[in-house]
Amino acid sequence: MNFMQYIDLIPNITIAKKIASAYVADYRRLEFEEIKDFLKKTEKQYTSFENISNRLDEIKLDNNRSVRIIAPILLRDYLLDQDDFISSSKDTDSAVLNYEKSIIDESNNFEIDKISKDLSLFKYMLDTAWAHNNDISIDEKNLLENLRKYLSITIYEQQILEAKSGRFPNFGNTLHTYEEIDITRRVLQSKGLLVSIKNSDGIMCDMIPDDIAKEIRKYYNIEIRSYGYEKLVDYVIKKTKKQYLVDITTKASKYYKIADIEISNNLTVNELKSIILRSVQPSHLIGGFSIYDGMNVETLSNWCADLGLNVSGTKKALIDRLLEYYDSIRRIELKTEDNREKLVSVYYELAKRDLKFLRANNIIEKDLQCEHYFEDATNYIFEKILLNKPLTLTGTDHPDGKLSFKDKYIMWDNKSKETAVNLKDHIQQFDRYIKSSDKDVVVFMVIAPEFTPQSIQECVDYSLNNDTQILLITAEELKTVAEKWNKYHNGEIFNLGYFKQNGRFDIKLLNL
Repeated sequence: MNFMQYIDLIPNITIAKKIASAYVADYRRLEFEEIKDFLKKTEKQYTSFENISNRLDEIKLDNNRSVRIIAPILLRDYLLDQDDFISSSKDTDSAVLNYEKSIIDESNNFEIDKISKDLSLFKYMLDTAWAHNNDISIDEKNLLENLRKYLSITIYEQQILEAKSGRFPNFGNTLHTYEEIDITRRVLQSKGLLVSIKNSDGIMCDMIPDDIAKEIRKYYNIEIRSYGYEKLVDYVIKKTKKQYLVDITTKASKYYKIADIEISNNLTVNELKSIILRSVQPSHLIGGFSIYDGMNVETLSNWCADLGLNVSGTKKALIDRLLEYYDSIRRIELKTEDNREKLVSVYYELAKRDLKFLRANNIIEKDLQCEHYFEDATNYIFEKILLNKPLTLTGTDHPDGKLSFKDKYIMWDNKSKETAVNLKDHIQQFDRYIKSSDKDVVVFMVIAPEFTPQSIQECVDYSLNNDTQILLITAEELKTVAEKWNKYHNGEIFNLGYFKQNGRFDIKLLNL
């Protein structure tokens, strides 16, 4: 849907005025239909690349840091990647928060001592700018933006560095609020970059009209949607040799000046695919970086023939045709069976090691699998239902799981046992995990079938002498939390702060 088509579908005068405020003079005094007429007359101003580019530049330097952070995530990283550039406002909110959470998680897996000199320099400049009043001024923001471009550092890398210092998306790694996202939504509407529309179910949605989206993608240098790019890469992998992928990614690392990409023949095809999706433009993947590399005209023509496309034209014409085809592919979600989901259905039996039941129902073949499956099911609950992806664990001496919580961690350990767990038997082990952590642990969760009465006092004793709380939660309770959250808050990130309890878990505090 282009901008002119959208005008006739504007839901109400309030939204019409927000959009009109970008280019329509005296819009406040106009009636609904008058605003629509003026929007049609000023359509070229809304779809002009120059105007769109200027508006996006303004957002980069907005006085409100939340707007500066949220706007590109909402536009570049989410809406421009959706079919028809549309999403329910609720899904948009969740997507922004999920993105911010993923940056924090990635920063906790990021090894700062292994970064390049350019990244080290940029992190030093970031930390220096933040040191003054715990904020970055507009002038500092502008300087950092120019330095980032000069050093060929991506926005994604900058966000990880800021999160590593506890300053993304906000100070202390706290996520933005729904209100802050809505404020940003209104700013984007007032700049003519985003519109609101009701879908067939009457649900309010965020949308970027096609002709405006085309220019915003040009600004962000986005060629195709990520889903289509994955399909394109899969075809390249199928039709070429591994050496082609190695050569292209090697040239990409030099062309884009990405010092942190180390390419070698030892990388697997899946590892190369991950690098390509993250770092190589689609046109460069299939067309190369000069007239002498990439796929030749014959190969590209045969590819077009496989897809039923026109096979004639120059190399550039063939590449453009292929990119347009893959950009048009729609994402069709299929519900597939995840084995961990099955494990959640027998979560309590895994916790209490009901081996007879588990064997009879073909859940386990060996007794040792019980403990592993208990851990797998717990990971599934946090990642897929509560939408908090567990962090990568390294080494051998560590808890069963770890989660980002602002600028701290929440850890957990599963205790699969036929009898009640006595915390005193394990507190030294848990204390070792807590004390060896590179960040403060706000709460350590123990997940078991049940606990001895003495375990509650052990939690109290530990918290009196340490800054970490110990939470005792049964498998049945955690599963109940997951089920209720999935029923009433499906698609929303569970606030891990609900687990900041000491002693036995109280589900009443969650207000589910």
